[in-house]
Amino acid sequence: MTRERERKLTLWVLTIGYVALIFGVSSIPGTVRFVRHFYLPDKLAHLAEYAGFALVLTAAYRAALTGWRRRLLWLFVLVTGFGVGLLDEVYQTTVPGRTLEFLDWVADAIGTTAGFGVATVLHKRRSAAPRLAAGRSP
Repeated sequence: MTRERERKLTLWVLTIGYVALIFGVSSIPGTVRFVRHFYLPDKLAHLAEYAGFALVLTAAYRAALTGWRRRLLWLFVLVTGFGVGLLDEVYQTTVPGRTLEFLDWVADAIGTTAGFGVATVLHKRRSAAPRLAAGRSP
């Protein structure tokens, strides 16, 4: 197996593992709470969880996509992240004490978007570093 292929496989294994972790945490039964207000710590947890997911997912897609598909990286990441968030929320309806909450999904979507933004900035900085070290402008 080539080094590049091994890297791609590793990134996808990490991505799938992260999804398994998301659903594993969602499988933990909770106590039913009827909260009618925005519960900030819960939303921040969703945001952080999906920002991390988007970081790994962006790296996996960036390694896998080539040509014109690479220009649609943002679309692949956001659709996948939003979709996993929605499936996670629907799945939680099958877990005792867990419910589907629209605002949780919104926090998942915001986290996915933020994580993609951070991944993009980090990638641009990493790509620019060799050019800057060689004395060329980015």
